[in-house]
Amino acid sequence: MSFSPPRSEDHVNQQAHQYVRTATKSLVIPPADIFTFAFANLGQYDKNKPIFVHPRNDESESISASQAYLVVCQLIEGLKELGVKEGDCVILHSYNNIWYPLVYLAIVGSGACVSGVNPAYTSSELERHFKLTKPKLIFTQTRCIKPVLEAASICDISKSDVFLIGGEGDAPIEGCRNWRSLLVDSVEHPFNHHPQSGGSLAAYATTSGTTGLPKVAMIPHRYIVAQAAILEDQYNARPYQPSQLICLPVFHAFASPLALVLPLRLGIPTYFLPKFHLPDFLHAVNKFGITDAPIVPPIAGILAQLGGLDAHSIRFLRYVICAGAVLNPVVQATLIKRLRPGAVVAQCWGTTEAGWHTLHGWSEKNDTGTVGRLLPNMEMKLIGANGDIVKEHNKVGEALIRSPTMFLSYLPKGKANRDSFDSDGFYRTGDLVLIRDDNKVVHAGRCKEILKVNGWQVSPTEVESVLESHPLIADAAVYGVSCEDPNGTYQTILCAYVVQGFPEGRFTQAAMNLSEDDIKAFVASKLISYKHLKEVKFVKAIPRALTGKILRTRLGIVEEAE
Repeated sequence: MSFSPPRSEDHVNQQAHQYVRTATKSLVIPPADIFTFAFANLGQYDKNKPIFVHPRNDESESISASQAYLVVCQLIEGLKELGVKEGDCVILHSYNNIWYPLVYLAIVGSGACVSGVNPAYTSSELERHFKLTKPKLIFTQTRCIKPVLEAASICDISKSDVFLIGGEGDAPIEGCRNWRSLLVDSVEHPFNHHPQSGGSLAAYATTSGTTGLPKVAMIPHRYIVAQAAILEDQYNARPYQPSQLICLPVFHAFASPLALVLPLRLGIPTYFLPKFHLPDFLHAVNKFGITDAPIVPPIAGILAQLGGLDAHSIRFLRYVICAGAVLNPVVQATLIKRLRPGAVVAQCWGTTEAGWHTLHGWSEKNDTGTVGRLLPNMEMKLIGANGDIVKEHNKVGEALIRSPTMFLSYLPKGKANRDSFDSDGFYRTGDLVLIRDDNKVVHAGRCKEILKVNGWQVSPTEVESVLESHPLIADAAVYGVSCEDPNGTYQTILCAYVVQGFPEGRFTQAAMNLSEDDIKAFVASKLISYKHLKEVKFVKAIPRALTGKILRTRLGIVEEAE
């Protein structure tokens, strides 16, 4: 990482450009659309070997690269015959499965815009999303059809425009069609693909943004291609042939480039679980000798506590990438010990709007809690609380990012777009980070999460990290409560929700006797006085998103433990 000089004398903010951090490596990003990029290397590996595999059904349910190419081309033609055209939105509302990448690539290959939606959304959430994106078609599954049909009815979307991605034995839904009915039997060879420009709209991605209601980010083809090209560079540096297990939702910006584009680009065998389920995860890693897995901190915590044969089941893993929230260094170090010698647990930091920003490489063993170094082609500057550029190392500031993996704007366009970028085109992430002397990045929390205690800024993430290092605490969330003091002024006090942990499932006396005072004393032994807890409540679970991020707006309605 280095400091970059101003690009032009005409820039308004010269000071900002003098302190732009740039990655040490820069790559040439292919000027291709997603379809072209994904299938460009079919002749460079065995295209008849299984690429997408359902691990619970062995290889009896798998797809090779050549099969994937044929089905994608057939579906592109089917979508066009149905009247799908450039700019139309097509919803992909499904749990992970081996057909998901094919439907995704066909939608973007047809010129349409794909919108991957959380399959656990309620009908109200889907209704809001449908009204924003105005989909022409919906692809979904029988297991999550009910809220889709409810929302579609409200939004005047016909059942005949709902297509089911079904497995064997799935019952048909009256009025809906099977997605295979769209496949056109005869397609030209070679396929006559009409490529999209890099700036063309490829996807709508849901995101919380930095403020307000959830938003829809407009993602261009060049974002996805650039992200995959940057990760391809990481894969090419490895001394082993990777295989990967995808248990995270592939509609999310973390897992999507790993699951949807790179397998076909590089011939990486990729195993899909609908969602994380520990027995299935262990079975897949053990049976297929899987080397790589993207996970989130809650999964890391589960894997770190494995013992006996269960711990032996994950011995094949060589490179685990963790993102979505900051991984506690204690959990990270413990998980590393569970894996094969030389294995790496790497943290990654990114945003839906601008892709992956930082990562530790496959060969860099690190358990210090940093989230890696800037990935190739990334530029970053830090803005302090007073609005000035952060010039020094080891000083916290809000991270602003500029990269080829950049969204176009939010939908609908408006104030959120104007507030999201500075005058130089840097995206305001809302994340607080610092850069160490070794150029590794430390994630210090979110701007809107920072609490003011007795005039001091406190990051809830920091206190949570201390709590989660306690051997008898499985999860924690820290929040502030405003209280009136004897002088009639209001002060913020720190409080915590804590989930009790039982290492390796043992209900020891020490675990059963863990008290509020014990936890307060533990934090007091680790942190300065203004970061001490005034109140602790034991709860059954901390509300978290699928990515592992704490849903802080829901902390007030958590259920207390008995």
